[in-house]
Amino acid sequence: MKRIAPFVVFIMMLAAALPAPVAGHVQAQGSTVWFAEYYNNEYLQGSPAFTRQEGNLQLNWGANSPGSGVNADNWSARFAADPYFQDGTYRFYILADDGVKLWIDFPPDKKATLDTYDAPRAGTTLTADVTLAAGYHHIQVDFREVSGDAYLYVTWEKLSGGSSSGPGFPVPPQSVNINSWTAQYYNNGALAGAPVVTQVESSPSHNWGTNAPAAGVPADLFSARWTAYPTLNAGTYTITAQADDGVRVYVNGVVLINEFHGASGQTYTNTFNLQAGQHSFVVEYYDYQGNASLNFNVTLPGSTPSDPGIPTGGPMLTVTAYRLNVRSAPKTGEILTKVNRNQTFNVLGRNADSSWWQISANGVTGWVSGAYVRTANVGSVPVTWGTSTAQACPGFLPSRLVVGGYGRVTPGDPNNMRAAPNFGATALGQIPAGSAFYVVSGPTCGDNGAWWQVYYNGVSGWTLEGQYSSYWLEPI
Repeated sequence: MKRIAPFVVFIMMLAAALPAPVAGHVQAQGSTVWFAEYYNNEYLQGSPAFTRQEGNLQLNWGANSPGSGVNADNWSARFAADPYFQDGTYRFYILADDGVKLWIDFPPDKKATLDTYDAPRAGTTLTADVTLAAGYHHIQVDFREVSGDAYLYVTWEKLSGGSSSGPGFPVPPQSVNINSWTAQYYNNGALAGAPVVTQVESSPSHNWGTNAPAAGVPADLFSARWTAYPTLNAGTYTITAQADDGVRVYVNGVVLINEFHGASGQTYTNTFNLQAGQHSFVVEYYDYQGNASLNFNVTLPGSTPSDPGIPTGGPMLTVTAYRLNVRSAPKTGEILTKVNRNQTFNVLGRNADSSWWQISANGVTGWVSGAYVRTANVGSVPVTWGTSTAQACPGFLPSRLVVGGYGRVTPGDPNNMRAAPNFGATALGQIPAGSAFYVVSGPTCGDNGAWWQVYYNGVSGWTLEGQYSSYWLEPI
């Protein structure tokens, strides 16, 4: 029997009952009701840990969990509303820590209006100008928390002749600019003897990967020391250091961070008071083996340290899972080795829909899932596995849909949409036969078929492509 279930609608009823707003600043806060889903992972996977309504998107969770069943770090949330807009051009403002993605009436746009989900810009106010026709419009905000503090501020205003009064957000975080450091590199892990290289650098922050940091210094088992004497105003400061492997930080001769041991990218912080004047900063670093990286930041009073885990340079990825399998092939390949959270690797290739990435780790070349990594500078990475998203799930025909494309339900019965890719998940509604939808992600194999995350009629959910030898969905 083909995909029959009761029809469920629960998202858009509130918007349909709202009156048209008055002129002026549109209801960005008080009168817009947001349906919120919170997930205990960074990529909105599976069923939400809990749902609730938010009266506005002026949310600051700090270092805390947003609610029961969700960790303080490595979580995500989706917020959806359908407010009424007058005809005109609107400026949307977002301030978030960490990643965020803004969708407006998708499809047919096919892509987000604003997207820093995989390249967070913590503390930066982001804007997007959008022209909207009079009527109700679907607004969706996807949020991703990686580590540290978490906050999300979203608002918008109607522009008049291109002018704007601004969003009235909190002051974005500001880093202290210490741009002259004396760097000393040692050919051992204990800062012993005379340095092999001494030079001036703008920052202790580096991502060496598996390379040596300087001529005459080994790629493994080396150490380094940076020294600076900045003149600072009086106030409360925060230092943040993320290291693979060890790090030690002194301010005016006092040890504030002392983590001189093997590690895989852990982050350490300390907050302290300084009087106005010149101060000494010393950062010491130790690499044991494998990848080597150090990110160091000093922030002004009341600010939030920027996310130090975004690599710069060529195509790279950073692991966000606690432990991640490296496989011989995407999805079903043999497990070759495992990598750890916050480890960073060069990206060698990808599959056609960029859901899997090819890296070299621990002496082997293999594949890691894109759901558990953060990528940077990957626009030019070649496809090295397959030429399309088509694949064969066990017990089912090869999939025909493509992420970022459109599909429709085959003639006959409607298709259920569910909160997760399995028959036991909550039913969100149905897609009638012949109706078109936008493909968000997938496929996920299960129930002798292939599940796809799709967007239809203001709702995002999972629907089954078919079972055994029958297709229930087709590309268009």
